[in-house]
This record gives sequence, C-alpha cells and structure tokens, in this order.
Amino acid sequence: MDELEIIRRRKMLELMKRAGMIEVKPKRKVIIEVITAPECPYCPIAVQMARELEKKYEGVVARELSVATPEGQRKAMEHNILGTPTILIDNKVEFIGVPNFAEFERRVRKRLSLATQ
Repeated sequence: MDELEIIRRRKMLELMKRAGMIEVKPKRKVIIEVITAPECPYCPIAVQMARELEKKYEGVVARELSVATPEGQRKAMEHNILGTPTILIDNKVEFIGVPNFAEFERRVRKRLSLATQ
C-alpha cells in the first residue's frame, strides 16, 4: 500500500466518523484523586506529581480532594483513609504518603493500557 492510499483511507475513515457511519468509542479516562489535608506538608508534593502525570499522559485526570471539604470527607470515609496524602487511581487506594514517582507513573501507565484495551 503506497502513502497516497494510506492518506485516502484515513481521510475516508475521518469523513465516515463525522457522518456517523462509524461509531467512535470514547476513550476511558484514568482518574487520579489525591486526598489531602490543609496542614499536611507532604500533600502539595503528591498533588504536583499527579498533575505532572496528567500533563504527560492523554487520558489522565488528576484531582485534589481536601478532607476539609464535604466531598473530601465523604471520599475519606468511603475508603477508610486515616492519613494524607492518600492517592487513589480509578477509585482504588494505591498509595498512602508520597510515593516514588517511578512507581506512581508505572501504575498509571498500567491503568492506561488497561483502559485502551
């Protein structure tokens, strides 16, 4: 298949998607939630790490939830969180405390690969 044929096929697929002839499945997002406390000196580090992963990988969404808010309190109670920072990936506790960045990134990448299958 020559390069021109590849371009033609891509364009045809794009036009078919726009016309609704081909269903496009929305990509699933990987949600990182960092549970924080206002007085915690380590929480900003964990939040920054999550934000770096959000910037680095398409499909990653990072959120900070403070236990000083009703939503943060509800999430902390739901997962029996007693310490901050606590990091949830796709609503599952993955880390308590500030994780090693390489391990944090590895777990996010693993979830991303599962999300695209």
